[in-house]
Amino acid sequence: MSDNAREIFQKNLEHIMRLRGVTNTDICLALGVASGTVSSWVTGKKYPRVDVMQRLADYLGVRMSMLTSEDGMKDLEDMERLEALHQNPRLRLLFDRSRKMKPEDVETMLAVTSSILKELDGE
Repeated sequence: MSDNAREIFQKNLEHIMRLRGVTNTDICLALGVASGTVSSWVTGKKYPRVDVMQRLADYLGVRMSMLTSEDGMKDLEDMERLEALHQNPRLRLLFDRSRKMKPEDVETMLAVTSSILKELDGE
């Protein structure tokens, strides 16, 4: 595995762990791996096997590509925007449609929807 791939994985893993409020210990317990193993991932010294990485991605609630690609954090931000959209009862109707949209279209939709909601709320 190239150093660059480990660096990308390490950076993305740290970021996702921070966002999710997950610790090394949480991952050890959830995946049944040694603390030294998780520590080596978090520090970028090692890269997990593909099957373990998929379990890690599942545990963190992300796609594996969000851990392995340079665009992983952008994908995660897009996913979180869609989740926020889904959690808002007033916007839930748009959620299914937004899954098929390009990220820039989602941004436009969110901006327009936010503007409409502010107007409806009298802001």
